[in-house]
Amino acid sequence: MFIYGVTKDKDNEKSYLVGSTIEEIDSYCEENSLEIVGRPEYVEPAMVAHHFIWVGKDKRPPILEISRPYKY
Repeated sequence: MFIYGVTKDKDNEKSYLVGSTIEEIDSYCEENSLEIVGRPEYVEPAMVAHHFIWVGKDKRPPILEISRPYKY
């Protein structure tokens, strides 16, 4: 299960975060001076793969990556 967060910085630029726990998102926001605007319950997988920043402690899970075809 993933936790999502929508944040804004001091210039009102939005950024979208995804992590394993709420604490990971909160600590990332504190380190980077971001304000949490919302915590969506569900986000389309394509949106997560393209627009969300992984803030978890481990590597980004493969389920959040987009597979690209190999050129032969």
